[in-house]
Amino acid sequence: MATGALLAGLLGGALVGAPSASAADSPCSYGGYVYNKVTNPTSYKYIPYVTGDWSDCWLDRGMSNTAVRALQKNLNSCYGYKLATDGVFGALTESALISVQKKVGVAADGEYGPKTRDAMSWANYSVETGARISCN
Repeated sequence: MATGALLAGLLGGALVGAPSASAADSPCSYGGYVYNKVTNPTSYKYIPYVTGDWSDCWLDRGMSNTAVRALQKNLNSCYGYKLATDGVFGALTESALISVQKKVGVAADGEYGPKTRDAMSWANYSVETGARISCN
């Protein structure tokens, strides 16, 4: 699997509208658009990240923010879950993440971090229509 830096490079590294995280936020406080400039210039992904540092992004139960919403959206879109995309990392999000972690072969601890991110499939969305194109 790609490292965070390689993933950012492959995705084009262009982050749109990412606010800076305050000390009170989790290290992974924003799930924004990541444009796929290199592999597909007409699509984008929602991937939880830390602005400027892909390696330090983590989420776990009890957190509530837009990065959790991006994770929930992807669990629904690529793995068939029907989670509320409310941005609250609760028991259902944790259970879905554990199942996906088992499926992709990483530690099934219910915590989202760089290893889970790199192993998961992520949905590609059309820049033109916003519709999901594929998961990879």
